Amino acid sequence: MTTILKHPKTELPGHGRKRLRNLAFLPTMITLGNLICGFSAIYFGMRAMQDFGANVAPSANQTLHSAMVERLLPSFLSVGAGLVILGMIFDMFDGLVARATRSTTNFGGQLDSLADVVTCGVAPAILMVAFMTQELAANAIQPSPISDTFLGRACWASAAMYVAFAAVRLARFNVENAESDHDHRTFRGLPSPGAAGIVVSLILFQDQLGDLGRRYVAYALPIVAVCTAFLMISRVPYRRFHRAYVLQKKPFGQLVIGVIVLTVFVSYKAPTLVVLVFWYGVSGPVLLLIKNFRDRGKAQPIADQSQTDHKQSSRQA
Repeated sequence: MTTILKHPKTELPGHGRKRLRNLAFLPTMITLGNLICGFSAIYFGMRAMQDFGANVAPSANQTLHSAMVERLLPSFLSVGAGLVILGMIFDMFDGLVARATRSTTNFGGQLDSLADVVTCGVAPAILMVAFMTQELAANAIQPSPISDTFLGRACWASAAMYVAFAAVRLARFNVENAESDHDHRTFRGLPSPGAAGIVVSLILFQDQLGDLGRRYVAYALPIVAVCTAFLMISRVPYRRFHRAYVLQKKPFGQLVIGVIVLTVFVSYKAPTLVVLVFWYGVSGPVLLLIKNFRDRGKAQPIADQSQTDHKQSSRQA
């Protein structure tokens, strides 16, 4: 028998060991709702793949056995996309509830990131691969790491890159969010819910298109996934959506714009959602370019003035 000597510090009661005795119930339940939405979205992506393998048309199934849901989400892929969006809503509210109830904890932050990896990372990628498998089968293109075609391997690689960069983005956020000098008014890089919204909005939109439109979306999704993946790990600043556009006071004109957007959304849900999430995705790079342009414009007069002062001092000398 081999005797294993323990380090003396580990024998001290309670030393170096933290026990979670209490946790915030309501924010934790909301975060777990986010996680369950992501798991459910993956399930419906697998259901879509199962029906595709069995040669069952999406129109042959009634989603969730509800006529109302059928009108909004006519396929299992769109049901999965809708669940990702519902998870994003849970993700928005768990932090708000935690701060409102003064129950923010490190446990909640870690659990939130784990839930986002599933809902905003794995689930959109699964839905994307399932959709591309259905639409590109006519061209003998199979998104897979062992596909016979270069485009099939590239489509799979784009989804894998999206998942990996989403995980990196969330891990980096956990580290930087703990720093005291971190600006909590903005995100560094596209937040993972924003990236997920871009991907799943296209999956929702394709259900309203014809065969040719769905084919275009299938070819565009890998490019969109790669772009959003790099935006997630970038240093491009993004404004926090609920703080910038919901909670803060706004001019009357922006209220009018909000009412118009809401009215259009009621009539054209999927197209409006695509426009909104893509607008948020490009807002970071556009605002960064505008800021850099303004900073250069301010720095140029200062540089010219310093050169003029240097010339005058040289002449006097």
